[in-house]
Amino acid sequence: LTADEFELLKVLAAHPGRIYTRDQLMDAMYRDERVVSERTVDSHVKKIRRKVADAVPDREIIHSVYGLGYKYEW
Repeated sequence: LTADEFELLKVLAAHPGRIYTRDQLMDAMYRDERVVSERTVDSHVKKIRRKVADAVPDREIIHSVYGLGYKYEW
């Protein structure tokens, strides 16, 4: 995982089941107030999902919650 992907996964995994909006995830990941697109989070989630699928094909750990954001569930 890249540093940004690891930070995103760390935030999500700290509270399994909690739904985070993209803004909440960006605030937690980028504490230096840099400006990034909302789609940056989507891109990181996609990459994490792909890497997890390579390691554990039958497991999805990051779930999209329509209209709200993302949550982690093992």
